[in-house]
Amino acid sequence: MIDSHLSKILEQVRTLPGSLEKFKEIILANLVLIGEIPAPTGSEQARISFVMERMVEYGVETCSTDELGNGLAFLPGEKGEQTILLVAHADTPFSNTEDHTFHMTSTEVHGPGVADNSLGVAVLTTLPYLLDKLNIRLASNLMLLTSVRNLHKGNQEGLRFFLANSKQSIDVGIVLEGAQLGRLNFKSIASLGGLVTCQVNRRISQESAINVLCQVVAGLNNLSLPSDTHTFLTLGAIESGVTYKYPARNGTLEFQIQSSSDHTITQITSDIYSLLDNIAQQPGISVHFRQIANSTCGGIDSNHPLVLCARKIHDALKIKPQGSIYDPAVSPLVEHKIPALCIGITEADNINYLDEFIEISPIHLGLSQLIGILMAIDGGEQCKTSIPG
Repeated sequence: MIDSHLSKILEQVRTLPGSLEKFKEIILANLVLIGEIPAPTGSEQARISFVMERMVEYGVETCSTDELGNGLAFLPGEKGEQTILLVAHADTPFSNTEDHTFHMTSTEVHGPGVADNSLGVAVLTTLPYLLDKLNIRLASNLMLLTSVRNLHKGNQEGLRFFLANSKQSIDVGIVLEGAQLGRLNFKSIASLGGLVTCQVNRRISQESAINVLCQVVAGLNNLSLPSDTHTFLTLGAIESGVTYKYPARNGTLEFQIQSSSDHTITQITSDIYSLLDNIAQQPGISVHFRQIANSTCGGIDSNHPLVLCARKIHDALKIKPQGSIYDPAVSPLVEHKIPALCIGITEADNINYLDEFIEISPIHLGLSQLIGILMAIDGGEQCKTSIPG
């Protein structure tokens, strides 16, 4: 049975899409202004500065950056008995040299990083303005974190740094991603991001580094990946050689392994070291393995009040569930025993490619979902029940 508090919230949530429709232009304006500022991992400061300036314009009195460069904004609640962390990563996988001009049609916004994660940052930036205009006053504090060094080799360093050093106790966390609308990630999956480097000593061997990397790929594909722990391998990127005329002297391979078991990741990591040791026995061949990203298993259960409330809000808004309950995005929060969700704002395609785009029309549903979840946490003490262990 839905308690009276949540029933009232669901009634209000159903009216939010109509109320938010009139704010579409300001959200899209912030999206374009933010998205056209390049923010490759490790070089996000121009984007962070803009976000902080924008929030000051919206009346947020406490805005700052920490030692790592994360953008922090604090909205005190009327009671302040709990603090909800909202985080959106500022970085995108595109270099400063790429054209970051955004193009908008009546139905879509196109541009590199528009979904991952310029829209998430734009929503985080605009949220204080929206709550004020909607006359929504939360009893809880809101900590708005625009995090740096999140993607790939960044290994969510910005969020990890904040959680390790913040003097503000965090009760619940919400991770904002631009897409996809309907995702509801509340468990972290174990993962290993690996980098293999290969060098060939030309004085000893005429082997091509490309052939060596192909041996590595074949070995990875032959690893025993247990299906009962939903373990799978992704071959992400390979670089080697400078011309067709000569054997490649060096190269790199990047890959990821994900599993629902920390033990499985530990075992496979050992197997990878053994694989590379065997390959390195060839004369003149040098191969090295380095972990560049990782996450651990954990999180809240499907019957946790935070998950149940979020699903009821999705039902009220007729948002269809999408994707897995697992995502490494919540891993840093899981490590600190903080109940957390990762949600998406709209539909998108070609994510992490230069022709990435989002759909405009579902954004008001994504915003309604976010505000509804905030209201449910704000009035529901049970939603901040910590993760056991």
